[in-house]
Amino acid sequence: MNKIKLYLAFIALTALFACENDPFYFNSEARLRMEGPEVWTLGTDSLEFSFANYSSTVTDTTFDITVYVMGEAADQARTAEFEIDPSLSTAETNMYSFPEMVTIPTGELSVNLPVTVKRTESLQTTQVQLYIKIKENADFKIGVTEQNHLLLKWSDILSKPNNWDDLEEFFGVYSLTKYRFIIDVLNTGEFDTDTLSWAQMKNYQIELAEALRLYNEANPGNPLADENGNLITF
Repeated sequence: MNKIKLYLAFIALTALFACENDPFYFNSEARLRMEGPEVWTLGTDSLEFSFANYSSTVTDTTFDITVYVMGEAADQARTAEFEIDPSLSTAETNMYSFPEMVTIPTGELSVNLPVTVKRTESLQTTQVQLYIKIKENADFKIGVTEQNHLLLKWSDILSKPNNWDDLEEFFGVYSLTKYRFIIDVLNTGEFDTDTLSWAQMKNYQIELAEALRLYNEANPGNPLADENGNLITF
């Protein structure tokens, strides 16, 4: 009988230890954890994004961060709060926006936290980051360390595609100004010549040449030139 009691005690202690080390164990206190969009942050606590391959008409983008309750649903609405860690953030306040407080409705176990990052001229030369973390309040404690925050990094740094040698037949000599014009017109900066046919690439060239003609007509005496002063051609 004593052996059985010892065995049961061992099992109980083992189960308790396992629960305390479970990343979603909440010690009977409601806690919060957060996850970024799976396509951007799968398996990590950070999100990295570039505006570079998007048309210049795109001035911001919003990421939906999911905030989960580690505990049971409540019979009243609760408030989740967030704050920035300034020591781990470099983005200026005009570069982002998000609600510092969201409400988790009655009976719900998650809520969306929309975080908008903005495109500014300075991003063409530097990457910035924003460290958002859960703030403890009367409704919630902070959850597991790995998921009590999210680090967002973004920039607008454009770089020459690795396959430009294949694109030169259609787009000509590379320049930063030309590449940005291509992205603005075609709304993409990615051209996989292994999957795009010669005809498709030729159509892109024709579309770009026409867009350039219209641009130059709309700007008489000031045709589009690149950063080196050379006229853009296709």
